[in-house]
Amino acid sequence: MGNEHFRFFAPCPRGLEQVLAQELKSFGAHGLRIKASGVHFEGDRACGYRANLYSRIASRILCWLGSGRVREDDDVYKIARRQQWTDHFDLDKRLRVDLSATRARARSLQFLTLRIKDGIIDCFRDQINERPSVDTVEPDVRIVGHLDEESLSLYIDWSGESLFKRGWRGRDDKGEAPLKENLAAGLVLLSQWRHEQALVDLFCGSGTILIEAAQMRFGIAAGIQRTFGFEVLNDYNDTLWRSICDEARTRASNKLAEALKLPRLLGSDIDQAQIDRAKRNALAAGLPDAAISWRCADAFKLTKPDLNMHPDDEGYMLSNPPYGERIAASGDFIQGRSFRDRWPGFTLCVLSAQEDLASLWRMKPKRKTPLMNGAIPCRLFVFPLYARAAQQPNESAL
Repeated sequence: MGNEHFRFFAPCPRGLEQVLAQELKSFGAHGLRIKASGVHFEGDRACGYRANLYSRIASRILCWLGSGRVREDDDVYKIARRQQWTDHFDLDKRLRVDLSATRARARSLQFLTLRIKDGIIDCFRDQINERPSVDTVEPDVRIVGHLDEESLSLYIDWSGESLFKRGWRGRDDKGEAPLKENLAAGLVLLSQWRHEQALVDLFCGSGTILIEAAQMRFGIAAGIQRTFGFEVLNDYNDTLWRSICDEARTRASNKLAEALKLPRLLGSDIDQAQIDRAKRNALAAGLPDAAISWRCADAFKLTKPDLNMHPDDEGYMLSNPPYGERIAASGDFIQGRSFRDRWPGFTLCVLSAQEDLASLWRMKPKRKTPLMNGAIPCRLFVFPLYARAAQQPNESAL
């Protein structure tokens, strides 16, 4: 086991590749190659297990099985059939195959996906004279193919369900502006907030940003409450996995007392139903009651004293304001500089699809990071909120 070596690919939301690479290094990954929307890396089995358990940014951890040159459509079948699938999973496991393509010549991905599936099934027939069943809704094993101009690469999904599904969100939690957990975690890391600092989300919705930040502060592993795809594979190492999980629980336990001494994270939303969801989600995420304070209030009227903060307190404000009518109808939002007057000394971080946000607010951002919120192109704007007397000389240039 000590000499095991694997090649992986970790897809992630566009714009978070560098953040993901830093995460993977901390799990013992090496040979990192950053691509658009993901990172290739290498490591041992423990590295792959830890990446699944701890990564807040990756969408999945895919383990590479093999590649082959594709000159004609039937080559994908041949590449799939020559893999030793019976080494990886048993006949009773339900199978799903997904295929993506980059710069590939015009082909029917649906047809090629079926041919990959046929190759897997025929491999089983060759070796044990039986075939596994296919289940595209609740599979046990996911095979992922990626086709480029000349070749097909095949991976087995070590994650199972997407890693942004941490296991704590309630089924009734639709949210007004849904934000996936891995993007929320990316916003926290890109903001450069430090665990000992105050953090406020005035548009907290169902609490995703603050829950991710609180779990970071309390040392709670992102995936500690869920199961993973590698647990049903033939080479699953239960002893190793249990030791990694025990290590994670010990880490969180050791951090608890110190984390409770830090200022509470603060969340508010104008919708009481969202606040109620946020409270339920935080509890389900394993956070103590003292981790986050929640309040139903209008973001455009709140001040530091309203949240039991001293006027001179500093910290971070990080939000994903809801898109659509509620934003468009709010004149106070367009007059964003009012945040500066109520929250001097804070750093305001806003995820927005409005490219001209800085101009509308007449504020100069310290940073603008392009991101994708699902299919919506966005930017994370970072604005230092100076008191009026300390306004930067060039701030009014916008």
